[in-house]
Amino acid sequence: MLLVRWVGTELRVFAYLQNGVLVAAFLGLGLGCRNAREPARLLPAMLALTLVALVVRDPWNWGLGEGITQGLVAFQDSVVWYQVTGEAWPQYVRTALVMFSLTLSLALLAAIAYTFRPLGQWLGAWMDACPRPIGAYTANILGSLLGIALFVGATVTFSRPSAWLLATGLGIALSAVWARDGRVSRAAAVGLALGLPLFAWSEREPTLWSPYQKLSLQPLGPAHGPDAGPGTCGEVISVNNVSYQTMLNLDPARMAEAPHFYPPNEIRTSHYVLPHELVGAREKVLVVGAGAGNDVAAALRAGARSVQAVEIDPAIVALGRARHPNRPYSSDKVRVSIDDARAFFRKDGGSYDLIWFGLLDSHTTPSAYANVRLDHFVYTRESFADMKRLLAPSGVVVLFFEPQTSWISDRLIRLLGETFGSLPLALSVRSTTPCLGWGGLLLVGGPAEALGAIRQRAAADPDLSPRLLDLTRLPRATSLTTDDWPYLYLPSPGLPSYHLLVGIACLALGLRLRRALFKPGEPVNAAMLLLGMGFMLLEVTGVSRAALLFGTTWTVNAYVLGAIFAMILLANLLASRAAVPVTGWPAAGLVLGVLALALIPTAGLAALPHTLRVVVGGGFLALPVFFSGLIFVTAWAGTGRKDLALGSNLLGSLLGGVASILSMAVGFRALTFFTLAVYLGALLLLRRERAKAPRAA
Repeated sequence: MLLVRWVGTELRVFAYLQNGVLVAAFLGLGLGCRNAREPARLLPAMLALTLVALVVRDPWNWGLGEGITQGLVAFQDSVVWYQVTGEAWPQYVRTALVMFSLTLSLALLAAIAYTFRPLGQWLGAWMDACPRPIGAYTANILGSLLGIALFVGATVTFSRPSAWLLATGLGIALSAVWARDGRVSRAAAVGLALGLPLFAWSEREPTLWSPYQKLSLQPLGPAHGPDAGPGTCGEVISVNNVSYQTMLNLDPARMAEAPHFYPPNEIRTSHYVLPHELVGAREKVLVVGAGAGNDVAAALRAGARSVQAVEIDPAIVALGRARHPNRPYSSDKVRVSIDDARAFFRKDGGSYDLIWFGLLDSHTTPSAYANVRLDHFVYTRESFADMKRLLAPSGVVVLFFEPQTSWISDRLIRLLGETFGSLPLALSVRSTTPCLGWGGLLLVGGPAEALGAIRQRAAADPDLSPRLLDLTRLPRATSLTTDDWPYLYLPSPGLPSYHLLVGIACLALGLRLRRALFKPGEPVNAAMLLLGMGFMLLEVTGVSRAALLFGTTWTVNAYVLGAIFAMILLANLLASRAAVPVTGWPAAGLVLGVLALALIPTAGLAALPHTLRVVVGGGFLALPVFFSGLIFVTAWAGTGRKDLALGSNLLGSLLGGVASILSMAVGFRALTFFTLAVYLGALLLLRRERAKAPRAA
């Protein structure tokens, strides 16, 4: 889990393909289990891990990681932040960039897989040799739970990758006693393992690792030039190596005394001033995506008497408390909630005169174990309906965003228009200096009667009327995001070309390796393969439902994973103490549980009181995992070659990880039905195996 986070943070491409790192780890474990009877050599695995660490650290400043990321956008069918526009590039340049990106992505994934190979070999050998297979598998799951606990501990203490790599290196060094390398090779492997922390020891700027992302600070000033003047106007917070947000000094006295930072003719039409002048005084304000406090400081400056700030990352709030020049979080008018915006919409009772979306975008931070980012479920039909419930009858919504395509603008405008029954007011807000805010697309939405006066005011103002956007020119054909299909950065349902290529390449690699890995007489256990594939798909759909029920905070992700492993432990306990018919009542429970995931609207469960939502919603998500685990452990315990069965199951997890990208094309409900089909295939194969067993006897 720490490797998934480290690589996904430092190499932006894997923030968009984060399941890829997890799938590669499963592939390495599966291949190791499959070859459990061969000597486990540690040095090749350590060389592979060192290669990954070198690309992450980039000591020669080759920019390989960013080069891979830019290959994502060469197809022009998906959006990433800070992309290099390639629309005017010749086709051969785009093709070369795609091939470069694809080749290096696969090489890194292969290196990650090879890193886990000896671990899989040891796991398979111990499983195969243990006289009590269910007990051995239970010990494996308990180890996974311990790993989650350690990951949560590393996260909550804001620890750095150097500490993670130190613990990893020590663990690998201790495991060298089981390696079959020669003396020199073993010593070299231990040396490489103990040297891992050096790849993350020094960081160029003041850096903090929050539960979600890597945060770095740099001073902020106006554009370079002869009139720039000395000093700064605040700080820039970079997230995962790209600029994310600022902490600005918005005090009117400071603005007046520093015209080289704050051009006087631009202050009124700037990011943090114009919206409040436009909508008028608002007493009770809700700010979602509050960040380090700029939006809160602006609301206080505009005269708000009560500000509710919602920010998901506690580290960013801590930076705002300690370093924001205006200290907005110290005001007794401000309340701060560390929460996911979507979850807050459901919990809070309102009502607010102004709801402010403060450039709420996760940039490159995905929701763990699902193909969505943290902000995706905020910009959906259902989310905007929840938000509208918190608005006072005459209240309005101010939404700032930095759309990189016209269809993202179209989508947000239509979402607000559908929510309130009339199109929002839209303006382009830009300043010549970042000291006045980055600006972007400003949308003001609300009931038609509340927007009427605001529209008239904007049209009559000579400073504002040139900034108004003509919404009649928008295509109004972009697919709107929903809780079932929340992909804000895709123009329409479909598979982005880069994801599709990586998925096809992984499948082709698996087919290529089949002959080399499976000897004659040792076929892949198809039932175990499908059970592994189904479980990975079930995890993806379950986590997406959990995000809607409980939010997308890191604690929710940790609790969900812990609950999954707890259900597996419960299944192991039952299987070890009672005879379980593999294709009997557990199969019926699994089918009904997956059908419930597909058919029962999550919104209905989300409307339940908190305690009831935890009990009912938790059971709703956990029962399919319990029945799946019960079927797997019972079937696995009855196989002759448990190492091959476990290897086949882990390889199935690879297929499930690749197949999970289908949610981008068909949505989560259809993916859940596909999961059911995979499980039905596995149950059919298990039934056939059980039918053949008496004849063979």
